[in-house]
Amino acid sequence: MTGPSFNRASHFSLVWAFVLAVLTLVEWRSLDRDPLAETIYLPFIERQVTLSKAAASPGQADPSTSARLRGDTAGNALQTTVQISFNGPLFLIYFAVPIVIFHGFGLLIARLRGAT
Repeated sequence: MTGPSFNRASHFSLVWAFVLAVLTLVEWRSLDRDPLAETIYLPFIERQVTLSKAAASPGQADPSTSARLRGDTAGNALQTTVQISFNGPLFLIYFAVPIVIFHGFGLLIARLRGAT
């Protein structure tokens, strides 16, 4: 582990881990602020949006006929529920595969340099 290929691969691995962690935190924080308007770029952060009708409270009076025809009744109010989830195994794949590739290239270059 004293060869320069291992050191380069280790440095690339550390940089990749740091960049991926920062990207994930920035994306997650932006989704906390406005979960519907923000675009999700990272594949391991998932957003599920569900729309449901909110139930009318029992104390409300019967709405007028014109309001029912327009669909403006309080019983037809839509409630939006946004659920943001984090796919841990997919994150680990995105984290580990480039590191394995960096170290594989480092070993290949070290072997090619040693053979010549």
